[in-house]
Amino acid sequence: MKELYLKHEERFGAILSPLYYAFSNMKPMREFYSFVLEDLRESRFKSLLDVGTGPGVIPIALSKLNGARVYAIDPSKSMIAIAKRKAGNAEKINFAPGSSRCIPFKTKFDMIISTLSFHHWERKRESLQYLKKFLTKGGQIRIYELQRKRKFMLPGLGSHLLDVNEAIAVANSSGLRITRIKKRDSFICLTMKP
Repeated sequence: MKELYLKHEERFGAILSPLYYAFSNMKPMREFYSFVLEDLRESRFKSLLDVGTGPGVIPIALSKLNGARVYAIDPSKSMIAIAKRKAGNAEKINFAPGSSRCIPFKTKFDMIISTLSFHHWERKRESLQYLKKFLTKGGQIRIYELQRKRKFMLPGLGSHLLDVNEAIAVANSSGLRITRIKKRDSFICLTMKP
């Protein structure tokens, strides 16, 4: 199988994945996931791909709310194992190892999302150009992140925050245009279309 992580991308293995899963249940993360789900509930889509799904919180919630077919990938086999375990018998979700440069599904999507993953991508422009090929006509990519407002919130957090101007420049250089920017507190969603 193709290596799903690039050299400088943060890896989530057997130790970090369960820690991230525990963190995903804390109040700040629940508030972030609420922001994402509220935004997605306002949209119509028949198929959705979650790139960098982590423990699968968003796909699992969407499978209960929406009749759409949901696909979810993560470069960490440990994260995929946690997500599958959490999903149980959810028939509408397809979990698989993958990355923003390696989609294992032979389908196109109305909606491609990334939640707290985009900042990890070493080759953002290349990844967006690749993902764009998997959009249906009229499809869109939504990037959900924490936005950079101050220089430092917590030590080490700076690399985990989105610089909006950088993201817009990357989108534009990828042949995508930003059609919407939605913010709430420190949460942000960038909607991109070809």
